[in-house]
Amino acid sequence: MKLINIKLLFFLLTTLFSTHLWAQQDIMVSQQIFSRMNINPAGTGNMKNFDAFLLGRLQWLGVDNTPKTALLNVSYYNEGLKSSFGLTTNYDNIGIGNSQTTVDAVYAYHLDLSEKYILSLGLSAGMNIGSYDPFANDLRDVEPDQSSYVKDKETEVSPDINVGAELSSKRLMVGLSVTHLLKSEPTTFEKGRHIYAYGRCLVPLSQVFDLAPMVSYIHQNKVDEAEIGATLFINKMFWGGLTWKPDLRNVSDMSLMCVNLGMEVNIFRIGYAYSLNMGTANNLPSNTHELLLSAHF
Repeated sequence: MKLINIKLLFFLLTTLFSTHLWAQQDIMVSQQIFSRMNINPAGTGNMKNFDAFLLGRLQWLGVDNTPKTALLNVSYYNEGLKSSFGLTTNYDNIGIGNSQTTVDAVYAYHLDLSEKYILSLGLSAGMNIGSYDPFANDLRDVEPDQSSYVKDKETEVSPDINVGAELSSKRLMVGLSVTHLLKSEPTTFEKGRHIYAYGRCLVPLSQVFDLAPMVSYIHQNKVDEAEIGATLFINKMFWGGLTWKPDLRNVSDMSLMCVNLGMEVNIFRIGYAYSLNMGTANNLPSNTHELLLSAHF
């Protein structure tokens, strides 16, 4: 392969993955409803005292340089101060030498609107670390002289600020948030501004079964995505759910269907999700796996 063709190949790959990154700058996980403080700093204080949430996602298993995602949320709720304090950090490796790590400190104040409703107002701030190394992959059929290649890894650190609000009761939750306020459009190294809106309710079906339908909307730059699903809880211990995630600007071509299962025992919660690619333009493997583990003390 000629040198000029290799450079052209890397340009096309970089453009492709950068476009995909712009569409999903924030990490998109299927079990986000269980812990939301990374997308909404007001989504804390659901557990008294200390709560920890760990999630890992492996996308398109079997594909070279497959995207990998890790998320850790830790929060503490103080009843006397009516406040939540937390730390959220996530790592998103989208492949082709491109990764972003975000670390934010989180604070939320809880207002008792009535005996049934609580309004949480949240703010988080920290930093985003973006790195890009287009030559992280091994090249095949490369000419011996690679002296003209740029091999240095580039890294940029930028500030990160997020705000949000969440209204909740025993059986209802609605939230609105804006993440990455300081950056209107994304770059290779920085996440662009996102707008989130979501809602979930809990419908008792019997003494054994509870149904929790949910819907969410995400807007970022020129991308609009939705999430529509429901989870069935059994004895408040086991659950199973189904979620559809369409691209609202191109529903027929791009969408995902996610299946999730889990259980909660004592202070621990463990869950698993499997994503199926759908749509005429989404021909990547349907083997994306997601595992969560959380504990509250």
